[in-house]
This record gives sequence, C-alpha cells and structure tokens, in this order.
Amino acid sequence: MTFAVPEGYRHHTSIPIRFADLDAFGHVNNAVYLTYMEVGRVVYLTDVGSWGGLPVRIGPIMAKVTVDYVLPLDLADGTAEVYTRCSRLGTKSLDMEHVILRPGDGAVTARGVIVGVFYNYEAKHSVAIPDDWRTSIMEYEPLLRGAG
Repeated sequence: MTFAVPEGYRHHTSIPIRFADLDAFGHVNNAVYLTYMEVGRVVYLTDVGSWGGLPVRIGPIMAKVTVDYVLPLDLADGTAEVYTRCSRLGTKSLDMEHVILRPGDGAVTARGVIVGVFYNYEAKHSVAIPDDWRTSIMEYEPLLRGAG
C-alpha cells in the first residue's frame, strides 16, 4: 500500500473485487459495499479475539446502517481496502465504522457506520455485550480508552 491509513483506524482488510460485484455500468454495486463492510467487521472481530466463529449463540445483529458513497470502484482497481474500527460501546450495542479506500491512490470511495445490537440467537432477544467482547475491543481500540 502506498497510501496513508485513515486517522484513528488500526484494522485493515483487503478484499478482491470480483466481476460479480459489478453493476451494469462496470462499477462495484452499492449493495456490495455492505458486503465489503461485513467482511471487514467479521475479520476485525476475529482478529481482536471476540468472534468465535459459527455457530453463534450470542453476537451482534445489524440494527442500522448508514453509507456515504464518495467515489466508484471498478474491476481495474483490483481490491477494496477496508478499514474498520469500533467507535462506541454501549450496554447492548456498538458502532462499527468503516472507510473503504481505492488501492491505487488511497482515495476514499465510501464511509459507513453500522450499529450492531447484541442478540441471543437461541432466546431471540437482545442482551448486554458480553464482558469478553467488551474487554477485547477496549484493549484493541485506544480511542475507546481515551488514548490516541
């Protein structure tokens, strides 16, 4: 990578752009950006030690998503460079922020915020963020600790 890491982001996932990701105009389809963000979140949660893989008994379920599309990506770009961070930990929910960069010049192509509510998939109701999730995310994110 020859571009600057977005300020406040430590976690990076590089995702190959597939021909199937494109719309009729040859750009990455807007819905695919949500998939790129999902992959970034899953890799983030795995890497920081929270995600235990499938099957999931308790974990975040998407409650809200906001995406700002800035510039298109296309097949020639090769990859979507996804940066992910947790910017807020509530009692039962968290905010995950994403920035997607174009690899050639590091231009921002999209920004997104996903609000996830912790959910018990067996009991079918929301629950408090488990202590182990909270601890591992807090240890990884200096901004949540008031540092950096």
